[in-house]
Amino acid sequence: METLTQDPIVKAQGIKKFLDELCIGYDGSPDSRCVVGPEPFLISQSDHDRLVAQGKLFRQWFAITHQLCLRAYRDPSFRWFAEIIEGDINADAVAVHRRAYAENIVTLPVLARADMVDLGVTVEVQVPGSGWGYMTAIHSTVNGLSIFPGPFRGMGEAIKAVTGSIKSSSAYILYNNPFFREVEYFCSRCQRDGIPLKMYFKEVPKPQDVKFVRRPPLEDLISYQGAGDLIEAHFRGDLTIEPDLSLLYDQKIAVAFPFDPRLKDEYTDEIRALFPETYLIQDGITPCFDGRQFSWQDIISLSRKQRQFIVKFAGAKKGMRAGGKAVYNLSDCNLNEAEQIITQALADWRERRKPWLIQRRAKKKFAVTFLDPASQVIVTKPYYAMFRPMYLFPRDGVEPSIIDHCVLFRGEWKVHGSSDAVNLPVEIGL
Repeated sequence: METLTQDPIVKAQGIKKFLDELCIGYDGSPDSRCVVGPEPFLISQSDHDRLVAQGKLFRQWFAITHQLCLRAYRDPSFRWFAEIIEGDINADAVAVHRRAYAENIVTLPVLARADMVDLGVTVEVQVPGSGWGYMTAIHSTVNGLSIFPGPFRGMGEAIKAVTGSIKSSSAYILYNNPFFREVEYFCSRCQRDGIPLKMYFKEVPKPQDVKFVRRPPLEDLISYQGAGDLIEAHFRGDLTIEPDLSLLYDQKIAVAFPFDPRLKDEYTDEIRALFPETYLIQDGITPCFDGRQFSWQDIISLSRKQRQFIVKFAGAKKGMRAGGKAVYNLSDCNLNEAEQIITQALADWRERRKPWLIQRRAKKKFAVTFLDPASQVIVTKPYYAMFRPMYLFPRDGVEPSIIDHCVLFRGEWKVHGSSDAVNLPVEIGL
């Protein structure tokens, strides 16, 4: 976008107008459905460096979890781990996933987005992450002065990392209608930068036409006509599907593995420190928070003030996995509501193999400056945050980097998936 006047109100209004005119709002909304500010949110160089350094730990976390998956399909005594990963996912998707591990073709992700409620405190890791068009639009408001290359250049680097050339013909398969305009914009922005990325909406490209495919969730991918040929081409090595054909990458469950008593020794304390304490909600698991062991009834019986936990669906099922839908703050619940949520989560795993997580709530607010939509004046308020650094994990020993960083802010604890959230680019400046 063009350089705007330095008056904060006019500048913020110009940014909002720029985003609205892109027409990439959720589900065809005529505006961008977000709140903006006049300036990026600034973090210190040391905080940025710490996040970059965490990239190595995320890669180690991916690598260890990958090895555990391989073991699950080779060691009968470890079969329970495969059952956690497969959950209630349909048999056809599970068959592709199992074959990928049986043939040992699964590679670690080249792209992943960490969702952080505080700098360095990651509550979820999205592989490869959505919102590419939104992030590109927000990145564009920095007027070319960003320290980050941006999402579209980052995607180009990912394509280059796995195919050898940024010019490789590439596909972005979109499975959900509300993001059509946003992904269409992102692909067109890539093309303007010389990256031949084409959107395919609920369909797949012909294998001979592409070298790189950004896939949707595996259950969606296999439902499209021609997907079998595309998958076979990936198994032959004729093209690359990113992320690879592992069900791990479609779920949130892996955040719990470093804390699981059965797996804890596989991970280092440094990896555990990436996340708040997180556990699968299962009958046989007794979570430990701040050094104290809890039964599920213990957690239910706590007072609201003490019950500082988030419960979230962790599987791959459409309608529950995204947009902050199946996410609950137990401190907002009375005793009966908390009991109902925990009891249902336990039953979901026991009877239907639907996985849920419980996670210690990390609470922090930040002073955020933004244009109040109602009054059209600049205000500063303490809001909860969701920092979203996008990581690139190159191959051949190259260190991970952050290709883009934006942040959402909101007065309520549930930040993600809210149209009244403040959307800002993150830059270094403190």
